[in-house]
Amino acid sequence: MGTFQHGVAALALGAALLAGGVAGASAQDDEGPNEVESPAAPATLDDGAELLPQAGISLEEAIAAAQGAAPGAVGEVDLEYAAGTLVFNVDVGDQDVHVDAASGAVVSVNADD
Repeated sequence: MGTFQHGVAALALGAALLAGGVAGASAQDDEGPNEVESPAAPATLDDGAELLPQAGISLEEAIAAAQGAAPGAVGEVDLEYAAGTLVFNVDVGDQDVHVDAASGAVVSVNADD
């Protein structure tokens, strides 16, 4: 095999190895074991934006209710179903505060998980 053929073979092998290394890479949020999710800005909705039309209160009202139930800085906020009820899950300090998304009532305050 000539020098040129060795160079072409090495280039092809390098391309094949490189392609195999990134073939599984994706820009999607696959929720896989190697997921790297950037944190949401404090006091913004991290998950559950698609459920907002079902909520009877605003994000701001949910945060105000949560701040009245636990001390500390507001972290991420999720809108989710918990025990069959749509709630805003607001991280306040080291607490998870569940606020009923229909009424604005604080449903529970638990240690942040």
